[in-house]
Amino acid sequence: MHDNPENSLESVTKLALQFLAEAIGQCPAGLEKSTNQDVVFAVVGFQYGAVQSAAYVAGLGAEAWNSIAGELIARINGMEREVVAQFLSVMPMLARKEYPTISIGGQAIIRFYNAATDEEKLTAAASLSEILRQIDK
Repeated sequence: MHDNPENSLESVTKLALQFLAEAIGQCPAGLEKSTNQDVVFAVVGFQYGAVQSAAYVAGLGAEAWNSIAGELIARINGMEREVVAQFLSVMPMLARKEYPTISIGGQAIIRFYNAATDEEKLTAAASLSEILRQIDK
């Protein structure tokens, strides 16, 4: 992914979109309408961590990954850009406090990218549904 910044942006966006769409696809229907704050922060944190990790590996900085994260989180979750911006404004602080879903999302996208089989990709993407299952308990 380390060619030029424009290609890196495109590669990261494509990988993250593919991964996050797969992760959301394995979650309960109606997730985008959830009003449970724990669920919403878990989902957005997971997505943010995935984009951050992919961008970091591609050599992109915080401005690039925040831009990609904002675009993808809005698109995948059907959220308004202003709402996404509010979530993204607290993500760096949550990352510093080691909010678990951020690191889980970051690790999951790397496993997804390095997966040799479709089954391994599905297992990596299923990390989000596992988080949500634990929140429901």
